[in-house]
Amino acid sequence: MSSDTSPPSGYRLDSPARTGGATSGSSAHRAPIAAEPSWIKVIATTLRLFVRRRILHVPDNGKIGRGRRTALAAVAAVVVVAVAAGVVAVVVAATGKPASHLASQSRATRSRLTPAQKQARAAYARAVAANTTTAATWIAAEVSERAVIGCDPATCAALQLAGYGNSSQIVLRPGVVLPTAGAVVVATPAVRAQYGADLVATTPEIIAAFGAGPAAVQVRVVVPGGQAAFTQAMSTALKARRSAGLRLIGDHTVHVYPAPHLALTAGLVDPRLLTALQDLAARNSVDIYSFTDAGPVADVSAPYRQAEIIGLTSRRAVTAIARQLTALPDGVRPELAVVRAPAGNYALTLRFKAPSPG
Repeated sequence: MSSDTSPPSGYRLDSPARTGGATSGSSAHRAPIAAEPSWIKVIATTLRLFVRRRILHVPDNGKIGRGRRTALAAVAAVVVVAVAAGVVAVVVAATGKPASHLASQSRATRSRLTPAQKQARAAYARAVAANTTTAATWIAAEVSERAVIGCDPATCAALQLAGYGNSSQIVLRPGVVLPTAGAVVVATPAVRAQYGADLVATTPEIIAAFGAGPAAVQVRVVVPGGQAAFTQAMSTALKARRSAGLRLIGDHTVHVYPAPHLALTAGLVDPRLLTALQDLAARNSVDIYSFTDAGPVADVSAPYRQAEIIGLTSRRAVTAIARQLTALPDGVRPELAVVRAPAGNYALTLRFKAPSPG
């Protein structure tokens, strides 16, 4: 999978919109602007002048007899009514419904909802909001701050509230293209509706999902080449991870418990984690107790990104191992956490942020 996470062009969360207008402290006085006449008044005036000049042959400053004035007013009124009827006919022909109906259609639709339907709609909105908040909390804890994040405005705001410190957030407003390969997209119902099938084709990998059904929120990764390329790349990555896992199991300095043994033989361990464990085993005895952090409801192809090693008998041993791991190059250097076991021994967790490189 490509590691290119450079942000594409589009709206960013750190680019606030600017507003225009006159300075509030300006002391300049402006002449009042006269209100524009209605289109009906304009048409009536035009028709009156036309009949006066072309039909009655009366100059603009000339007087018209009472009979002619009555005829002139009647002709103008008839024509104005005809024009207004024509405008209404155009609206009806274009929409199939009167203009007044179009203005009140959405209100009528809402008012026709039964109490049960209104409750269902409110429950759906609450579920989407809860799933979005949970997804934002997970991303803040588990996703690398170097990743480019594509999210709708509400989700981008939720990420900020959750403490996610990444400024490379692409706000997915209408007209904004999806981010480039390697980026993470938070697929809320609004984002799925906006991008449709293009979202599935562009982001085939799901690394976490929250909720179920239409209200679900998925955390997806943009993959170059779409679904076909992703399937081929995952097949290749799975074989490589399985091969590296079998080599780690075969190392005489490594002891693997049953559950992590299955994960290693199935190729379900992040390649960065495998590299760190292999480096650790080159100079130490390693007891691998567990692999975790694949992401909730993730695709089966999403690898585990955290390992726990146990059996460290002294703080000095923990310090030596931590020094060795922190000396690894950027990209394969894990985050470390030390846990004191009840029996007095120590456990050490090695963890990498999402998304996995393959």
